[in-house]
Amino acid sequence: MGEMDPASAALVDKINDLLNEAMTFDGDALTEMRGLASKIFTAFSGPDYYQDIKTNDIAIPGHDANIPARIYSNPDSQTKPLPMVVYFHGGGWALGGLDDYDILLKSISAQSGVNILSVDYRLAPEFPFPNGLEDAQTALEYALNSAAELNADPSRIAVMGDSAGGNLASVLAQSPINKGKLLAQFLLYPMLDVSAPHETYPSRIAYGNGAHFLTRAAIDKSVEDYTGGQNSLDNPRISPLMAKSHKDVPPTYIMVGNCDPLRDESFAFAEKLARSDIDVQIDCIPGAIHAFLSFGCLEDVQAYRTKLAKNIQRRLSLD
Repeated sequence: MGEMDPASAALVDKINDLLNEAMTFDGDALTEMRGLASKIFTAFSGPDYYQDIKTNDIAIPGHDANIPARIYSNPDSQTKPLPMVVYFHGGGWALGGLDDYDILLKSISAQSGVNILSVDYRLAPEFPFPNGLEDAQTALEYALNSAAELNADPSRIAVMGDSAGGNLASVLAQSPINKGKLLAQFLLYPMLDVSAPHETYPSRIAYGNGAHFLTRAAIDKSVEDYTGGQNSLDNPRISPLMAKSHKDVPPTYIMVGNCDPLRDESFAFAEKLARSDIDVQIDCIPGAIHAFLSFGCLEDVQAYRTKLAKNIQRRLSLD
């Protein structure tokens, strides 16, 4: 199946040490777990090489409340409208926030030449499905309708997300209401099928035992929190791999680690898209774990961020 590269293995040991130190929470467990997750992602996010990328925190009008979001403006947007990528963070629909992805998204904006709208959608379990998805759709519509004031090109809008955020991006990309509106989707180690037993995907068994960061237990907990136990897990708005048709999906780029429990469902999704004659490319990174792009402290990750950025650049007609 493949082994973790030594640097990733050392990083997982450090992360597990942090997790073990925080096994007993004094206060609200969910709040403390969110704080711990943010501590991990910010601690290992790597240097900020791209301080020329301007950020602006905004509030997008939502159904019940404003949706916090952050715009990453490439310097080129001062002279011309640029493509915009609407980004949804990972964290099992229950963890994560804007600050956790700040350095990663600066890197992608700078190297790809696009503006990025990062969305702080409502989290489970307080706001289970479909709340987060509704926020994601609202943010996408905002990007499309407000392109001019965001100095974005409305004909070059894409979605991107990692892990659970990749799930949201994928659901939006195959939604009929967004047909023809998206130039591409970029899925980073996405969670695409929560309906099948873990045994369906050998990568979940091989890499989900705790030695490779993401665990099967964490996947199960995320699904329970997000669905509230009240929804059919094969609903394509929850498991986009289960959609009966993918013929209207925009061109797709997927990046996943070889040592990620979610690896095999990424390949299954890519195969389905290919059978529907969708332009799809999947890059499987040797030795890499789940969420590796967030860990810029690893030297190789800088090159993978560049690889992603170049694919965005090419697919959004910037090269």
